[in-house]
Amino acid sequence: MKKCPFCTAEIPVEAKKCKFCGEWVAPPEPAVEPPEPAAPAEPGELKVTVQPPTRGPTKACPYCSAQIPQDAWTCMYCKRGVVGGRPAAIGMAILGLLVVGVFFFGFWLPGFLKMNEQRKEFDQKWEKTRQEQEQFRQEHFPERQR
Repeated sequence: MKKCPFCTAEIPVEAKKCKFCGEWVAPPEPAVEPPEPAAPAEPGELKVTVQPPTRGPTKACPYCSAQIPQDAWTCMYCKRGVVGGRPAAIGMAILGLLVVGVFFFGFWLPGFLKMNEQRKEFDQKWEKTRQEQEQFRQEHFPERQR
């Protein structure tokens, strides 16, 4: 038995994939002499290594900090989705403004305008009632003038 390098669970020595975390684990390799350095790659061909491609702009993966191509949707090392950054932030801001706009113009503003109309109607009725009361006082209680 050996330990998974990702989740430290006990797995068989010959296992290629951990049954607990699902990560690929390499079987133990026999001791081999290091290979001789390969000839340098030609300028037109892309050298395949554990490093990201050397052509084009790169960005850092937000999860594992590996350098990956700028237009990558997933990190080639940790396999997580890395779509985001400025375009996603701008899209989320626009979506937020849209939601706020719908709330403001669809719910709050009409309710506020209707409330203002109701308040004006109430104020008019209140003023009319107050005038009627004042008139009643003057007619029935002339001695109690203010």
